[in-house]
Amino acid sequence: MPRRAVVIGLDGVAWHLLDPLIEDDVMPRLGALKATSAWGELTSTVPTYTPPAWTSAVTGVNPGRHGIYGFYAGNAQAERQELMHAGRIRSATLWEMANAQETTTGIYNLPLSYPPRPLHGWMISGMMTPGFSEELKGFAHPASLEERVLSWAPGYQVDTSANWEKDYRDDELCVRALAVLEQRKTVLERLLDEEPVDIVFSVLESPDRLQHVYYRYLDRSSLLFDTPEAARIRPPLLRCYRLMDDIVGLLDDYAGRDGTSLVCSDHGFTAWECSVHTNALLEKWGYLKIKPLAKAMQTKFARSLVPLAKRALPARVARGAKGATFAAIDWDQTKAFASPIPQQGIFINLKGRERYGCVEPSELKALKDEIAVALMSLVGPDGDLVVDVVHRSEDVFFGQALEGAPDLLPVMRDHRFELDDEVFHKEPFKDLSHLPRGVHHPAGIVALRAPEVDAGARLQGTVMDVTPTLLHLAGLKVPEGLDGSVLAAALQEAALKERPIQYTAAISSGTRHESSPYSKEEEAAIEESLRGLGYL
Repeated sequence: MPRRAVVIGLDGVAWHLLDPLIEDDVMPRLGALKATSAWGELTSTVPTYTPPAWTSAVTGVNPGRHGIYGFYAGNAQAERQELMHAGRIRSATLWEMANAQETTTGIYNLPLSYPPRPLHGWMISGMMTPGFSEELKGFAHPASLEERVLSWAPGYQVDTSANWEKDYRDDELCVRALAVLEQRKTVLERLLDEEPVDIVFSVLESPDRLQHVYYRYLDRSSLLFDTPEAARIRPPLLRCYRLMDDIVGLLDDYAGRDGTSLVCSDHGFTAWECSVHTNALLEKWGYLKIKPLAKAMQTKFARSLVPLAKRALPARVARGAKGATFAAIDWDQTKAFASPIPQQGIFINLKGRERYGCVEPSELKALKDEIAVALMSLVGPDGDLVVDVVHRSEDVFFGQALEGAPDLLPVMRDHRFELDDEVFHKEPFKDLSHLPRGVHHPAGIVALRAPEVDAGARLQGTVMDVTPTLLHLAGLKVPEGLDGSVLAAALQEAALKERPIQYTAAISSGTRHESSPYSKEEEAAIEESLRGLGYL
């Protein structure tokens, strides 16, 4: 018989941010749960972004097998960059694994779960779901749930809208996030009461949105923590975390003393110190060429129009304008170019793979090594080296879904320097350290409470361990061949002897590659929200 098991997903949280909130009694339920849990760190995916990370958490495999590397399929050479969606996930998911063992599942607010999948249980899709308030439709399975959700929470929002360029100036984002969290709590209360299931996988996106904008107002080690601006913003900000804590308690209560609660994040967070114009670096080193006539655009005035267009133009128009700038690249003379921002990488202009490929496959390895050496020698504005490591795609991705993966993925200053994909910059670095903004870091969290868990044990795992761990503690078998594994260090020896980890045949997901479910209008709305987070 399956036992109740719950994933409490908190997008983007890290212990160095949460522990002070626990100590100050802002998050007492999380503190009580942690005190009775095995806990530690979950390392995120490469790249350290929401789509690949949550997808790895819910499939137990690396992006090379599930095929999700960012919010878009394609790069600067693609005729059209298609928004990612659930129909592009190429591996079996937690609910498929559980349903195959006659176990019901509820999936709530999981990024990239639109369009909702048929399952034995229910699903309310999350980030990347089109429509807001009155236009919202097609977000639930079974479809009959939609009307009920909208009656429980009129004006229901599938995401928390944020704009990292301007929201830091006041507390309006906190107000919006608090309203969305109230909706999340109301809907979860009703779902868990009226539609009980064996396994729940839920995600709250609010921490990520708030930390993108206000990070340095939360991090006690930041020089901005004790500023008047931080003192003004922090009270409404903490109200959001208190309400998140209420939801943690709601889900932990649902699991019960005989069930499992697994708190996790898809990644952690750190301060955003610098934006790195990757294409400017590649041009400086001779790997990217701008057409002679387009060189005229590399003026201070022309460069100033790029952020202005991002702020002032509708997202679709702004992205189209940005795409047009890629026409300035002389692809026949370009050996490497920046990936879309959420992939945090570099593509080699490989013949036979890229639309305008000019690099012979026989030259690929040597060129990757050459660019990696240049990156490792890169000196920042302060005179110090900035690159910690350069991941080669073959070192971090493996599987049947490798198309779309960047060739190189550099990590800069412990992730505090973030790459962009813009053209027309002469200097590669833009200082952002005076602003409170934050960016993703691979050190996420895990806290695991269950009867057979050794409370206080320290854990070190990856996001891929979430699904196999949850399956085992729910009393189910773990499919063979997953990249993640059960967090066995959390379990008491006697419990493991009494009920060893059992395995079952891998579940095939087929060759899912569904066409886009979005209309042009829906794409525009989603792109607007992605632009607000700095992903376009």
